[in-house]
Amino acid sequence: MKHSKRLALFEKVKTEYAGFLASVLWKLTGDKELFAEAMQYSLLGIWQHVEKLNGRKAGSYIYRIALTANSKAWRDRIGRDGQISEAHVGVDGAAQEKIVNAELTANVRRAISQLSPKQARAIVMRYLEQQGYEDIARNLGCSEAGARSNVSKALANLRAKLGNLTV
Repeated sequence: MKHSKRLALFEKVKTEYAGFLASVLWKLTGDKELFAEAMQYSLLGIWQHVEKLNGRKAGSYIYRIALTANSKAWRDRIGRDGQISEAHVGVDGAAQEKIVNAELTANVRRAISQLSPKQARAIVMRYLEQQGYEDIARNLGCSEAGARSNVSKALANLRAKLGNLTV
């Protein structure tokens, strides 16, 4: 088969089955790095067997290619002896930090929602919207001293509710 015809057929198959292939590989790997590696192996497999992929059974061939690619990706990760390399052991620190930050944010939002409406609005305006006490007082319809009091009381309540949390 001529290279140009092979390339056109490859592009057609890749376009037609990209979603199916991605879905199968993600279900098999469940990991971003493994998925990327298995996708590369799959595309290579599709290129190598592109002549077989223009009939009714193309989906079956692609599924089989995806299974083989998944096996190769896992074999690369754990090695032929079945031992996971030290580079792949443990949890990604950045991902773990994102999870902790998301939990902390949810707890702070929950605690703010339990404050009185004026205190909640005052703490949001002061620390999230970075507004001065003069603006907070104007928005809450109170004096500047009242705005400071609302922020102070809100902080005290939040410390009491969130005291056991660590950042």
